[in-house]
Amino acid sequence: MSILRIVLGIVIGVAVGIGVVMVGDALNHRFFPPPPDVQVTNPEAIRDYMQTAPVLSLLGLPVTWTIAALAASFAAAKIAARTWAGWFAGGVLFAATGLNLVMIPHPLWMLIAAIIAVPAAAWFGARLGGSAQT
Repeated sequence: MSILRIVLGIVIGVAVGIGVVMVGDALNHRFFPPPPDVQVTNPEAIRDYMQTAPVLSLLGLPVTWTIAALAASFAAAKIAARTWAGWFAGGVLFAATGLNLVMIPHPLWMLIAAIIAVPAAAWFGARLGGSAQT
């Protein structure tokens, strides 16, 4: 039963984190819609847009990733009753953030912010959600 709870906690935690990213991205696109030519199939347009996008639009991305890592790690640690399960879920979100940063060119400050804030939020969320003995 315990292993099932741990696995379920991690899976639900990652799902919560992905959901937070989806909501954050939707809100960001709602407030700062990208030009029509910026699509996943047009990497050159994405690169150009990232250089000229409003700073508030770009700031929303690392904030969303940080909140997602916090929520994922908290949910996983709380459900699994293990702090390390939260760290695992937060690590999955950190890996997804890293993949996003590699696949889509971002400004250097976003890379630095993500590398610092996302793991810190995952650690903090897991500590908040985990039990005292773990």
